[in-house]
Amino acid sequence: MDKKNTDIFIKKREALIGQFLSGDGSGFLEKHTSVLDEYFLTVFEKSITARKMTMAGSPFAIIALGGYGRKEQCIHSDIDLLILFEKKIPPEVEAFLQELLYPLWDARFEVGYAVRNVTECLEMAFERFDILTTILDARFICGASLIYTAFMEKFRSDLDAKHLKHTLNYLYEHGEKRHFDFGDSTYLIAPDLKSGFGGLRDYHTLLWYAKIKSGIKTRRDLEYYGFLSHFEYLSLTESLTDIWKIRNFLHSITKRKCDTLYFEYQTELAGLLGYRTKNRQPDVEGFLGDLHKRLDFLKQINQITFEDILGSTRIGKGTSEFRLTKIDGLVVKKRRLYFANTVAVLQKPDLLLKIFLESGLRKIPLSIEARRIVSEFLHLVDSKIKKDPDCIRIFKKIMSQSYWEFNVLNVMLATGILEKLIPEFSALVNKIQYNHYHLFPVDKHCIRCVQVINSYKDFKGSPTKSLYYSVFREVRNKNILFFTALLHDIGKSDPAKEHSKTGAKIAKPIFKRFGFNSTEVNDGVFLIENHLIFIKTATRRDISDEETAVYMAHKIGKIRLLRMLYLLTVADSQATGPKAWNEWTENLLKDLFLKTMGIFKKGELASKKSQRIIDKRKKNVLRLLKKTWSENEINAQLESMPKRYLVNVPAQSIVCHINLYRNLKGKDFIWRISKENNSDIRTVSICGKDKPGFYSKIAGVFFLNNLDIVASQAYSFGEEHVIDIFKVKPPKDKIFEKEKWEKAQKDLVHAINDDHFLDNALVKIPRSIQVSSGKNPRPNTIRIDNETSSFFTIIEVFTYDFAGLLFAITNALYRSQLNVDVAMVATKVDQVVDVFYVKSLENGSKIENEQGLSLVKNKILKSLPHITKKGDE
Repeated sequence: MDKKNTDIFIKKREALIGQFLSGDGSGFLEKHTSVLDEYFLTVFEKSITARKMTMAGSPFAIIALGGYGRKEQCIHSDIDLLILFEKKIPPEVEAFLQELLYPLWDARFEVGYAVRNVTECLEMAFERFDILTTILDARFICGASLIYTAFMEKFRSDLDAKHLKHTLNYLYEHGEKRHFDFGDSTYLIAPDLKSGFGGLRDYHTLLWYAKIKSGIKTRRDLEYYGFLSHFEYLSLTESLTDIWKIRNFLHSITKRKCDTLYFEYQTELAGLLGYRTKNRQPDVEGFLGDLHKRLDFLKQINQITFEDILGSTRIGKGTSEFRLTKIDGLVVKKRRLYFANTVAVLQKPDLLLKIFLESGLRKIPLSIEARRIVSEFLHLVDSKIKKDPDCIRIFKKIMSQSYWEFNVLNVMLATGILEKLIPEFSALVNKIQYNHYHLFPVDKHCIRCVQVINSYKDFKGSPTKSLYYSVFREVRNKNILFFTALLHDIGKSDPAKEHSKTGAKIAKPIFKRFGFNSTEVNDGVFLIENHLIFIKTATRRDISDEETAVYMAHKIGKIRLLRMLYLLTVADSQATGPKAWNEWTENLLKDLFLKTMGIFKKGELASKKSQRIIDKRKKNVLRLLKKTWSENEINAQLESMPKRYLVNVPAQSIVCHINLYRNLKGKDFIWRISKENNSDIRTVSICGKDKPGFYSKIAGVFFLNNLDIVASQAYSFGEEHVIDIFKVKPPKDKIFEKEKWEKAQKDLVHAINDDHFLDNALVKIPRSIQVSSGKNPRPNTIRIDNETSSFFTIIEVFTYDFAGLLFAITNALYRSQLNVDVAMVATKVDQVVDVFYVKSLENGSKIENEQGLSLVKNKILKSLPHITKKGDE
């Protein structure tokens, strides 16, 4: 083995990578491939073993396969080789492989190889699809070129004569399976740049198809042989150049082969690629928007490929003859919609919309040719379609035919006609919201929202799904609901402004252009401006408090708006992704909707269900306590408890809390620690005297003892006592868990009796924290709500999570002479939202003077650490 040759190769490669990373990336893939070729050629020329095998009548060819064969060698791509003999494989090949590959393996290169003769290779190629595609990409490096040439000729001959149809079917089926396995990269927050729908493999599939069908040699041949138009070829080249560049930088920063653009690498990549914050849009969002545009194009390339494969085989049902439709100017062939000819489009421009309606109604996709025609005739939208009332009616019908399973609006987006109809929508195309919360780009999210609402036409599924079906049937003007769903995030076109109010202003003239009357316009504007109020109220307010539903009813004003707002909220949450939608969120929204509807219908809460829950709970508590308490004592205790407590807390837990209260006697507090079923969480139920700062001192003691609070609830328990329930992570050292809880209990006794006991805990709260964020982190924010509740001031604290968070805030509230009656924790994934219902310790009322509110805000802000972005000094 020649170490000198390996060192030369590694130095050349490192110099080439250095040039690429410093900005000179022109032709990197080909240059990188050439450096590898040069290494293999040098080893082959210097190898005595190779010479002996050749002279003994066993010549061979060294052949590049896969991405190396296509000259797409990224920084950490695998190196795949085929050592091909004509017939017999001599034993000396092992010694040659040691010379060829061991130095690369020692240098930690991922090199895969196969040693075969021509007959073996041909048999395996037509038995295994993965081997067949590597041979389609095979490229001669060095050795006996005649063996390579003869093998490729035989492969081509056998493919055409015996395996063409089977191979094309396999290409189609494998592509569909790949998309199922890896997902649609244009819809993913962490797209797979290689194997996902919209990834490089979609381009490779077109290349393989063109090689199978026409024997093309290079990518340039895709245009020459008519697989792509000139414009498509140029767009393909731009897309590939950008994605390969991103992939190489991703390999560089991860120091390994990596094709998934994970969230944590996206900000760094944006900087390396030269993106800068522009028009207040963070650099990472600009980067991801451009990437999604490229992925979208490769997705279209895949659709072109599949269309051509369908046309070349009998995959899929349907005659190859054109069949007329009921719409003059549209025809169907092989279950694809076509325009009869371009003259028909010029004569009847409304066909540009009718083809999408026909597609939705018949569940037949547009052919690629039809898509191209739509894109080429977009100028007719401005002159012939926009102001035509019939065309407007057609578009409204199209929206009611867009489903997740059959995506008419997405095809309109891809062809550009959706932007032509609604120019304001252009600002949302491929716009990314950089957080873990939103799964899709904004344009796809809006379309997905329409599709979700269409799914409510079906009543099958869970009881809650049946509720959506029932509510949807009650919506009289479904068109305004669909339009609102499509436009609800239109305000995100301007990242500097609050998108709900901005969106309402942008949408108003759009509603008017599409012929909605003044009432409908006002409804649409209201829904867009308030499309977040339902989810915010459900997750950040105490919905068991009757006033919450009363507030919502007054805010919404009309039953028709309530129905539409509820469906829009659910669809928006479902279309955002799993971080925004779960069973907890679904139930909160449902309960708030039903209670608010009760206000409208009966002038009272639709709380018969809640009352039934309370009555049943009281009976169960009576049954469980009747042996130790008298019925009058139990009823008196239950009557002193707030409704929200009786609704939310199970009967067995109520019994536990009553027993804690009974055993409290002269103590300041008593607690019970229980273990959650199948969970590494402890529930700490604390009954105590309602002393000022009691809740804050509990949070402080847990922080002092490194007991992380996961969630908490606070309830009054009669006039003078409280029940606080904390979900807490246990101590890390579980062997001494009992001792840890005993210490925490002693500390709480001290804290209650000494107002300065927790001062040393306050010192441990960090003064600054760093967070990972593509944008500059949002500053700590305090919001005050004095409208929702008649009895409490509601304080929302937006910040990032850190150890001691709950103690820092509640201590600031206590030092501001406020008592916490209700505490809720909501999560926005990228931020924490803690919500507190508070009253003045002095007079037990809300805080309504501006000076007092300002002092509270400032005290909380001073208690929170300064937020900086990771990497900033």
